Amino acid sequence: MVRERKLLGGVALIGFAAILASAATPTLADTSVKARYVATLAGFPVGSGTLDFGYGNGGDFRADVDAQVRGLATLVANRSAAATASGKASGRDVASLAYKLAIDGGAEPNHVGMTFASGAVKQLEATEIHLPGWDRRIPLLPEHKKGVIDPLAAFVLPVAAGRDPMDQANCDHTARVFDGRVRYDLRMTYGTKMDVQGKEGYAGPALVCAVAYRPIAGFRPLSPAEEKFERNLEMSIWFVPVGGANVMIPYKVVVGTPVGLLQVYAHAFTVEGGQTAEVTATGSIPKR
Repeated sequence: MVRERKLLGGVALIGFAAILASAATPTLADTSVKARYVATLAGFPVGSGTLDFGYGNGGDFRADVDAQVRGLATLVANRSAAATASGKASGRDVASLAYKLAIDGGAEPNHVGMTFASGAVKQLEATEIHLPGWDRRIPLLPEHKKGVIDPLAAFVLPVAAGRDPMDQANCDHTARVFDGRVRYDLRMTYGTKMDVQGKEGYAGPALVCAVAYRPIAGFRPLSPAEEKFERNLEMSIWFVPVGGANVMIPYKVVVGTPVGLLQVYAHAFTVEGGQTAEVTATGSIPKR
């Protein structure tokens, strides 16, 4: 079974699960996004969430996400998540400033708070959790907290000034992520381009990036069955432009699993002045 941090991290990033409590707000939000997301697994509803995203003229951004387990998934876990992240996008780089995550409703609460300085974790607070095999984690060393960003910042895709947002080179990078307990890489490569067809508001192209997950430290070793499961996962993110800002954010996240497609997609997507898209978008997951 996929580890909980992976599924919740995906939901939180895109408004996709996790979500937000407090951090420094950009002083000037030139561009803002309000979005509502729906999550389905093999076609069945399993969650919903909201995203508030603000981007300032100096590259400052803030993301607030709320998510809730829905449908049949509540029979397994009735949980809610809230996360918040602030940071700065410059050129093709993203830097984290602050991050908070609160997951409640399960056997154990999962709360994380971090601040960053110069690409390194400055302060960290995390509740102690007790998962099977947690005492066998790969050791987390001080160097694993340097040169990293938080999980939500990993879903903010910067676009260099003057570059076409749909340039496939925008996908090609590796996000070095630390979530408060686990250090991992998200390697993104170009997959394809798709069109988002909205009834009103945003309708246009999406840059689809294929994503490969690679744990580095702080994780527990997997059993052979779990390793086989994770090797068969395929993940892609559909990024769309945020008005005239030099960033893109996820419109849709797709994870192919042996039990069916996990899809988190925007049911409504409002950019700054009230453009709203009630969308039906389809497409296959690009191969890595």
